[in-house]
Amino acid sequence: MHIPDAVLSPAVASATGLVGTGGLVVCLWRLRTQLGERTPVLMGTMSAFVFAAQMFNFPLFPLPISGHLLGGVLSAVLLGPWAGAVVIATVLIVQCLLVGDGGVTALGANFVNMGLVGAIGGYAIYAPIRRLMRGEAGVLIGGMLATWFSVILASGTFALELAASVGWSDFFNVLGWMALVHAGIGLGEALITGTVLRFLLLARPDIIYDSRPAGVSAIGRLGRTGLGGLGIALAVAVFLAPFASEYDDGLEWVGGKLGFLREGEPVLAAPIPDYHLALPGVRHVKAATAVAGVVGTLAVFGVAWGLAGVFSRRSPMNSGVMGVPDSGS
Repeated sequence: MHIPDAVLSPAVASATGLVGTGGLVVCLWRLRTQLGERTPVLMGTMSAFVFAAQMFNFPLFPLPISGHLLGGVLSAVLLGPWAGAVVIATVLIVQCLLVGDGGVTALGANFVNMGLVGAIGGYAIYAPIRRLMRGEAGVLIGGMLATWFSVILASGTFALELAASVGWSDFFNVLGWMALVHAGIGLGEALITGTVLRFLLLARPDIIYDSRPAGVSAIGRLGRTGLGGLGIALAVAVFLAPFASEYDDGLEWVGGKLGFLREGEPVLAAPIPDYHLALPGVRHVKAATAVAGVVGTLAVFGVAWGLAGVFSRRSPMNSGVMGVPDSGS
């Protein structure tokens, strides 16, 4: 659902840029109250996984459409809404500047849709379900339902942005097709989110935000968990991303059908365009994609780690999960 350049009007691009910037500032400020010294590891690992997972487009059979993980709700369920939104912002910035996925002029709109609406809005749906159901069922069902709804909401937000850019005459047509297509994509994302959450509930339930089970006094060996998570992200980038579906994603397919996507050169040329890193001796497209995936995954991991290290609070009171003192790593 990455909006390229030349789709939104300058006025809408500027307005969403201001909203996105303001929202990111608030999210970074709120990091001071979350997770403390553990934030860099968790955010770095989650950002790396989302970046790698977004490279893998799954087909929406029998339609010639593909979708990919947005990751907003998954990030928010694990890290909380504010850190989850920062994860999405980090991924979007690296994708835009490094591989040209999403236009520079649309970076604000992409963050509004996938970060503010996707992560924070999705968490607002997840939280009451989590409180109502409690236990692992609340995490799984709440996470999957919130994921599906967040994809629909993000697609609807884009329809509003497009209508504000080109006029409202075709708004309901765009909204209907975006919602219909992304309802199917949302099912795929909900399944991925549920699978990841189920794995974590079995392996490390203590790292799920606001979900520390009884008897767990601290997050424990998070450094090892972080390395394991980074390894999984790299494995996705190397072994899954090169085999992504070549069908247009939901936004591209609807844009091609309704004619609102414009062909043109991006405002800023990316050093690794379209996830294909040109290296001497590496001519195979899938190998180039895998190398680009590794570079991008490591880059987003480093950027997220750095942001979290600068903005998260480091104090004894916040050295563990949800204010629980850490007993070592």
